[in-house]
Amino acid sequence: MAIRSELTEKFDLQFEAPTPIQDAVWEKLSNGEDIFGLAPTGTGKTLAFILPMLSRIDVKAKKTQVLILAPSQELAMQTTAVAREWGALIGVSVTSLIGGANGRRQADKLKKEKPHIVVGTLGRMLTMIEGGALKLNAVQAVIFDEADAMLTEERHESLQELAKQLPDNVQLGLFSATSGVNLKYVSDTFQQEVRPISVGTDAPTAIKHEFQYVDQKAKANMLIQLARNKKQALVFFNTISGLVNMQATLRHAHVSVMSIGSNDKRQVQRADALRLFKKGEVDLLLVTDVAARGLDIEDLPLVVNAQLPQTKKTYIHRTGRTGRMGKVGRVLNLGNDHDIRDLKRELGEDFQLVKAEKAFTDKKVADSQNATPTRVEHHLRDDVRVKNEPKSNTIEPTVKKKTVIEVVEKPKKKKRLKASKDKGKPKWAKKSDDK
Repeated sequence: MAIRSELTEKFDLQFEAPTPIQDAVWEKLSNGEDIFGLAPTGTGKTLAFILPMLSRIDVKAKKTQVLILAPSQELAMQTTAVAREWGALIGVSVTSLIGGANGRRQADKLKKEKPHIVVGTLGRMLTMIEGGALKLNAVQAVIFDEADAMLTEERHESLQELAKQLPDNVQLGLFSATSGVNLKYVSDTFQQEVRPISVGTDAPTAIKHEFQYVDQKAKANMLIQLARNKKQALVFFNTISGLVNMQATLRHAHVSVMSIGSNDKRQVQRADALRLFKKGEVDLLLVTDVAARGLDIEDLPLVVNAQLPQTKKTYIHRTGRTGRMGKVGRVLNLGNDHDIRDLKRELGEDFQLVKAEKAFTDKKVADSQNATPTRVEHHLRDDVRVKNEPKSNTIEPTVKKKTVIEVVEKPKKKKRLKASKDKGKPKWAKKSDDK
């Protein structure tokens, strides 16, 4: 096929050979089979589904033929960029639908351009479907990236609504680094059997997993020293309050820091934070699990777990942001002896955690371990788990000037009746959007 040869020619110029997951699913996806592709993080899963999908597009038909769903705005934008780059070779048009962007412009673009591939978050796609802007009558395939985060009980009603709108016998493609997907649930919802194809979910061997015993004050000092030594890092938090308050502490120390939370509606600011971090203009990017899921940051040297993950699954997804495609990476886990002991027990024999090298520490960090926490630092000890993607703030890089630190409390959600929420909105916007 001419289309396939153009894609493979570009692929052969950029890569020596397909990765195991790419090799395992190419023919199956190209032939319309329903599959669940399991592969370690950083092994080329995005191209594993994009290239076969592109090979199936009828370029002459100005209709949406493939949907690709992602759990976060950032991942949707990243996937859109990849699909556009490869789709340009064969004349395939790609549009993204994400929350935080102008809905009216998105709707107008869909109606005018009728893109071959639409990439986005579930809530915004449903909004466009219900408003009549996104037509599904010609859809041949639906891809769920990070499927274990997409096909969850929290999204049950939205997934059922999507299934009702899709044509019969649409192809399903699920991809993830962990196996936490109930395939019976998928079958019951979409009335189709999905076949698992696994090429292993083992941790990449090129990643070094380290830990450091620290209290809360030492944790902040550790991050300050990493930034001052220009050790760029993606820093994970379990809680929004923990992220926001650590960010305030780091900004007070004039650290170049930005953040991407779980439910920040300012999509432009979120995109700027990620772009500046990728360019190396920001030293530390503070994130939550949902916001950072699936992100591909080239040559990221270090992942820091400022708040330790509670499950092996979460640890795998976090640490997969470094050491991608076989490159060297490092992970630094920060916590007291009890926290580190629990983490080791959870990870079992799959990961070997070693004491961090001296390069990660200095005298200030060591001295602070026995210090009495300040009011702000004491407030950082927040064990509340993130639920339903709570709000966070994206902060611009700090300017070197004195600031007043205030204790930031987790904002309370305002209760709004559905009727008043939708009143006055255009038809396409009468449904809440995923973030």
